[in-house]
Amino acid sequence: MKAKRWLSSFLALAVLLTPLAVHAEPNDQLSPSEHRELKEMTDRSGGTIQVKWDEKLGTPRFISGKLSKPLKGEPADMALSFLESIKHLYHVDKAKRSFALKRVDHDELGMQHVRLAHVVNGIPVWGDEVIVHIDKSRVVRSINGQFTPDIEKNSERLKKPGIDANAAIQAALADVKVPNPDAPPKAELHYFAHPEPDQINLVYIVNVYDTKAPADWKVFVDALTGDVLYKYNDLKTKKSHAPQTQKSLKPKQ
Repeated sequence: MKAKRWLSSFLALAVLLTPLAVHAEPNDQLSPSEHRELKEMTDRSGGTIQVKWDEKLGTPRFISGKLSKPLKGEPADMALSFLESIKHLYHVDKAKRSFALKRVDHDELGMQHVRLAHVVNGIPVWGDEVIVHIDKSRVVRSINGQFTPDIEKNSERLKKPGIDANAAIQAALADVKVPNPDAPPKAELHYFAHPEPDQINLVYIVNVYDTKAPADWKVFVDALTGDVLYKYNDLKTKKSHAPQTQKSLKPKQ
């Protein structure tokens, strides 16, 4: 990770000086494939790109420049084609298997903003989303978002839940002490990287709405054991712009 932080700082300086030098020296923290993909984007952009790395995850948070040639197909096809060309930066084998279309937004400049969820075994990864920004000439101009790498490798034992959604809902209601929520609670299966990126949990995220508190609880119930791993009140989060941790992750047995 230190090497990637160094590369990020060096890239910012190299944008103003000699960007191609960024790729001139080998780096044992970046694979040859990652070096190649960065160099290819830099070459396409005329020697100028900007990259910001997520220091904790080790994947790009933001890349900008003229990142692709003109692409073909629908917006989702273009985004997936581009992501396939830089898949090693995100540590995935196949872009089509790891990214699922959420929606496409358009703006007055003719840009298309393709939002994609990170999915593993068909299950979304909580908090992960990348947005590919494509201009009217069908060239990718930037990409940003959060992406947790290596979940496929770190979740081999977590492909099927041990409890059903109803059991998860009951566990969530008991934990937040809301016996009669104001709307039927919903439970959706996700992968949850917490407290560290390589500590993967399969969870039901249960939404419990309580107007008396008021609270809009997001409760993360372990889909194997039924334990509550984490929860926060989304109403407070929206006011403070920071998650309100109510309970830390239970230690592994």
